[in-house]
Amino acid sequence: MTTTGPRTTGPILEDHRALLAAIVDATEQAVVSVDLDGVVTSWNRGAEDLYGWTAAEMVGRPYEVVLADGAASVSVIEEVVAGESVAGVEARRIRRDGSTVMVGETTAPVRDAGGAVIGVAMIARDITDRLGTEALLEHYRRELDIRNRHLERSNTDLEQFAYVASHDLSEPLRAVAGMVGLLARRYQGRLDADADEFIDFAVDGCERMRTMISDLLAYSRAGRAELAVGDVALADLVDQAVVALGAQVEEAGAVVDHAGLPTVRGDRTQLIRVVQNLLSNAVKFRRPGQPVRVEVSARRQDGDDGWRIEVADDGIGIEEQYRERIFRMFQRLHTSDQHPGSGIGLSITERIVAQHGGSIGVGTNDWGGSTFWFTLPDRSEAR
Repeated sequence: MTTTGPRTTGPILEDHRALLAAIVDATEQAVVSVDLDGVVTSWNRGAEDLYGWTAAEMVGRPYEVVLADGAASVSVIEEVVAGESVAGVEARRIRRDGSTVMVGETTAPVRDAGGAVIGVAMIARDITDRLGTEALLEHYRRELDIRNRHLERSNTDLEQFAYVASHDLSEPLRAVAGMVGLLARRYQGRLDADADEFIDFAVDGCERMRTMISDLLAYSRAGRAELAVGDVALADLVDQAVVALGAQVEEAGAVVDHAGLPTVRGDRTQLIRVVQNLLSNAVKFRRPGQPVRVEVSARRQDGDDGWRIEVADDGIGIEEQYRERIFRMFQRLHTSDQHPGSGIGLSITERIVAQHGGSIGVGTNDWGGSTFWFTLPDRSEAR
């Protein structure tokens, strides 16, 4: 005697169908089925809410009533009738009041017990808000792209202006400086005290203007040329910078300590300028009457992604509210009589570091002075 499992008899099958119908009717998504002629055979409450027609109004009517882009939708239905489900279709549908709604629709074949396709079922959800948000984001992306292009063009124009202005100013300044120098050599001490003072002012003004033009030219060039990236020993950079700043370092009685500095990736010529500018800054802004102590160190960044290099000094320090301002062009915290300079050096430094893909900043330290830091990624792609 063979024992079989329970058979699905007529009443049980009807109960299953009723349960399925109740579940479909309760879902918030629009669930619609049509026969092979495109006539609606079922229309749940989600479809009533989405399209505005009741089931009584739509069952028995052509589904084309809601198709805003009929040809494309019919093509999808024909594809499904051939036996393939289609998911992720975005289409426009017509509501009862004549308005349209964007839906995301999945379409699948309905089969009989023998597996033959007898109709098509569609599950749709309203995606109008999502598409509206995406359209708004795309609008903002386009606006941002336009603004970025304008900013890039403005920066390029500004760089070109700075280069041309500084280059073209050099020649007349050279002539003026030559004449003022000639006056100083010929007439210093031969005229009255006022004349000597005026000549001194003129000589000093020409010298400061020459420094400013030179730095402005350096700023316009920084970041323009392609980097010649290679392995650079930081210890060698520090030693070269100290030699280049020889008189300034000697006058300040500066002691520059560095130990265990790594080899980094970057443009040697540009990085020398960075280190030299930061050391010069440390020596310049020292406490009156005491020698300068400077310590250069480096450590791996979090995640082992490149290096953080620090230049710490025991100088006069920088108040917190001025720590961002000092990297802007011509921003000075002291008069040129107190501390000479053009106010461009740190701007050049920031630009070089940015071209290397790093960042720069300044804080305080236990000595009461300043600690300038900058980061350098490994730039493994340039190896």
